[in-house]
Amino acid sequence: MSEWPIYPTPDSVPVPVPQTSETPLPPAAAHFSELAERYAAMGMTADNPVIYSSGSETFRRTGEWVVKPFIKINGGFGSIVLDMQRAAATTQLISIELTIGMGEILIVIPEGWGADVSAVTTSFGTRKSKVSEVPNSNYPFLYVTGSLGMGTLTIRYPTPRDLKRMAREIRNEQRHQPPELR
Repeated sequence: MSEWPIYPTPDSVPVPVPQTSETPLPPAAAHFSELAERYAAMGMTADNPVIYSSGSETFRRTGEWVVKPFIKINGGFGSIVLDMQRAAATTQLISIELTIGMGEILIVIPEGWGADVSAVTTSFGTRKSKVSEVPNSNYPFLYVTGSLGMGTLTIRYPTPRDLKRMAREIRNEQRHQPPELR
């Protein structure tokens, strides 16, 4: 008799499969594609808006980015800056719903765009729109709704300072590109 125990080989013993009502997790590729689909759908419907928030800090969205049709802004004590000078809009109507506590929201839109802030209610806050309510033909229009506590909402066209900052950003981006893309 052998002193070594004889163990069954993996082929000879069936492995029990636990019976659960949960569906198994998808493979990693399926999981990432599902996340990509959900991310792509963000901001495309009113019940799934893109959300920008600031607690007590400053949040900035500048440079090249895609402006989705539905945006929700939650401002606390901090500031939110949406610089749309280099942004690409997916639709001509952009709905922005905001709630501001004591913070400040600044939205800079390119010349030709329009915005309406008449549906924003104020308690002690201030709303300022220095842009046309009627956009040029085929240009986007921002319809802003929501409420201001003690905060400030400002929508304006770029100032010379904004244009200089944008030119500096573009130069910096070009400097960091590979030589074949310059």
